[in-house]
Amino acid sequence: MSSAVLYLAIVAVWAVVLVPMWLRRDSESSGFSRLLGKRGEEEELDEPEEPAGAPAPARRRSGRAAVIARRRRRTSGLTLLLATSIAVVAAGYAPWWIALPPTLLLAAHLTLLRVAVGMDTTRRQERRARAQEARRAAAQQPQAEIIELSAPAEEEVFDQYADDRRAVGE
Repeated sequence: MSSAVLYLAIVAVWAVVLVPMWLRRDSESSGFSRLLGKRGEEEELDEPEEPAGAPAPARRRSGRAAVIARRRRRTSGLTLLLATSIAVVAAGYAPWWIALPPTLLLAAHLTLLRVAVGMDTTRRQERRARAQEARRAAAQQPQAEIIELSAPAEEEVFDQYADDRRAVGE
């Protein structure tokens, strides 16, 4: 009985990882490169070039939104797996150590999320510092001299509707 539960737990753990990969059909990158966090060249381009009459392709999420959605899905899946394993142990169908792998997986995932948040914060701060430095540099550049262009006072302005003017040949 306990070996069947162990096999079921192993299948459940792999299902949490593999089923979302199988459900996503992505021609640009394979499942292995997605696990490594690599992107295809097509994903890096903002807008693909198209002929005028071609329909627009379905838009993908921006990189940041896709990463956040993937993190949420993974956290939800691991939490559900942990809750299921705890329920199986509480019901007496499996020994206590069956809940250990999902607990370790969730703890490792949360640790990696904490590191990722720190990296995201550092990148955001660096980006803000670069933008602020660029604004300072633009403000310190010398301004162009403004030259006022005005007509000289003695120049006569032509008025075609004046009474004393006539067209040539009249």
